[in-house]
Amino acid sequence: MREVFQQIANHIRIEPTEIIIEKILHGNREKQNVHRLRIRDKRYLLKQHENTEPVTKAGMTPFQIEKFTLSSLHSDGCAVPQLIWDSEKHQILLLEWVGDETLDSIAQKVSMSEVKPFLQSTLRQLCRIETHFVENKALFLPSVFQFEAHSILQSLLDQGRKIVGYLAQLQKKPLTSSQLEHLDSAWQSLSNTLLNAPTTLDSLDYQANNIVINGKEPYLIDFASIGWDWQERRLVQHFTSIGAFQEDSNFISLLSRELVRTYSEWVVLNREKCATTEVAARVDGHHLLFYLTIIHRILHAQTRPESSESQLLVNAWGNLRLRIQRAISLITNTSLSDDVYINQIRNMIAEFCIDIS
Repeated sequence: MREVFQQIANHIRIEPTEIIIEKILHGNREKQNVHRLRIRDKRYLLKQHENTEPVTKAGMTPFQIEKFTLSSLHSDGCAVPQLIWDSEKHQILLLEWVGDETLDSIAQKVSMSEVKPFLQSTLRQLCRIETHFVENKALFLPSVFQFEAHSILQSLLDQGRKIVGYLAQLQKKPLTSSQLEHLDSAWQSLSNTLLNAPTTLDSLDYQANNIVINGKEPYLIDFASIGWDWQERRLVQHFTSIGAFQEDSNFISLLSRELVRTYSEWVVLNREKCATTEVAARVDGHHLLFYLTIIHRILHAQTRPESSESQLLVNAWGNLRLRIQRAISLITNTSLSDDVYINQIRNMIAEFCIDIS
């Protein structure tokens, strides 16, 4: 890294000895490919891309994708870090430091009322970034990762349907033939709602940990992969605090009907000619499916506790029993739309005993 620091020093016109390297933590775990640099009275983010191979048909690497995407978004006034310097040889970006806390870490520390002021501004930035991708689609096409969104979503839907039935069996309340018929009908409606919605071009790394809060202003980070996916799916995961590697943490859903209504109205005004209720149902459906997917991960880990994947999950999430209880609670108590079929599935799950100890 000596060569890198010399080049950075030359670019900023300082001596290499003036660069102080600081660790960046994700909860209690040190991040390996990013560092904070303190140079006099300023701080910067140094990011080295570990995957140096091309990941798109056009031969773009994650480094090239992120460099181009951040530059394009920043030049249009979107809230992303400014690119200060880069090295193609070392696959390194030097970026503006935009804040110490993420939406994920803040949500784990403070009350919902204290988090709420950040949410509307975060939503506005997500919508602004979506608009930029729409208006500049042709420029981004060489950077598009081949993400099989429809096949992945179909797999998650198939898996989610099985988990609903398994939860009933786990509580020794197997579904009757009548309940199965109603569940299958409702699930088909949910599947159609999600699969038939249009996808959008945007980042493929969507999580609350990639939203940095600077004062009251949110910044979006991490654009090393972009591709086609459902914006409602992104929205759910951007507004879910996972709290990985944080002591005494658990899942926190930051979505509300108010926020979903604002988003739905924006979609109808700017993207699609459809009813706001349809957009809200998509968000609601992805929210329900997201937590069913989490339950599947936890149950899978509990059946194979010695596997490396299970150990990693325990290290990241802590008490899995509490995690699964929270996931079920968020499914049954968070209604983001008035969709009849999604609420039917939710109410059916709510009838099961949620004590899965």
